[in-house]
Amino acid sequence: MKYGKTTITIKDVARAAGVSIATVSRILNGSAVVSGELAARVAAAVDELEYRPNAVARALKERKSRSIGLIIPDIENPFFPALVRGVEDAARQHGYAVILCNSDGKPAEEERYIQFLFSKQVDGILFIGGADSEGNLELLSALPTPVVTLDRRSAAAKLSAVVCDNYQGAMLAVKHLIGLGRRQIAFIGGPVQSSSAIDRRRGFFDTHSQQRLPVNERLLFVGNYTFDSGYKAAIALIDGQQSFDAIFAANDMMAIGAIEALTERGLKIPDDVAVVGYDDIRMAGWYKPALTTVRQPVYDMGSAAVDILLKQITGAETSVCEQKFGPELIVRKSSGAKEG
Repeated sequence: MKYGKTTITIKDVARAAGVSIATVSRILNGSAVVSGELAARVAAAVDELEYRPNAVARALKERKSRSIGLIIPDIENPFFPALVRGVEDAARQHGYAVILCNSDGKPAEEERYIQFLFSKQVDGILFIGGADSEGNLELLSALPTPVVTLDRRSAAAKLSAVVCDNYQGAMLAVKHLIGLGRRQIAFIGGPVQSSSAIDRRRGFFDTHSQQRLPVNERLLFVGNYTFDSGYKAAIALIDGQQSFDAIFAANDMMAIGAIEALTERGLKIPDDVAVVGYDDIRMAGWYKPALTTVRQPVYDMGSAAVDILLKQITGAETSVCEQKFGPELIVRKSSGAKEG
């Protein structure tokens, strides 16, 4: 570099281009109407000096950090990587960085990360709560920072949300099993406080009602979206001596845990028991047997959440809104149907 210094400043660019610092600033910010010759001189000086604006200084001046926070409940759950990727790709396209926080679904950790992100002056927060997050949703709604929830809705807090139609997704799964002649369908649900789990449970019950089929209360279990909870529920189901010919699990990890337990106990999938999951995580397609599941457009949901958040950050969107995506049934071998 001509100036023999490790850090090139806007003053150096102005000196090289023969213009004022204010003119360089306005040109770089796109707020100046200048001649093509003058703009070209400044651009040439920027290229020659390899000038890169100081992001920290710009953030302090604009009172914007060009960053958003993303709080998720379980980084080990394969559902979340695709969602995080959708968020990061969309944020990057708009010049924003993403600060990822894993709360383990614990309210205390969620609150700690909310306070941390607020102290870092992020421009907005995307939030996916755990099973007991209503208090933190109310905390988020009280902040001056824009917030959008993902894959969850709040019963009380007025926050924009991006969700999939979990009720319809559950109905797709149960109708599929009933259509295959399964009549004794067990259900492994998610945490009872979770809005997504509530909707999937409601879809399970309402489909039975519409099809004029009774629900055996002894075939109902509650898990926490982990492999272990699905495994334990299936063991309890087998040990309970209740007749069943199918399992609908409220997410893929619980479905896979259930299949492992059933297989260990000598039951064949899908001959003895058909299994359907929810989410269509990456491993669902190559697991043996390949898992029939309800697909959520997770990547698109993450991208949409960023778009809504940025509109709130810029003031283009001021009202609370909800964007709902449609689910899709993906038929594979675990349910016994012919794959589509």
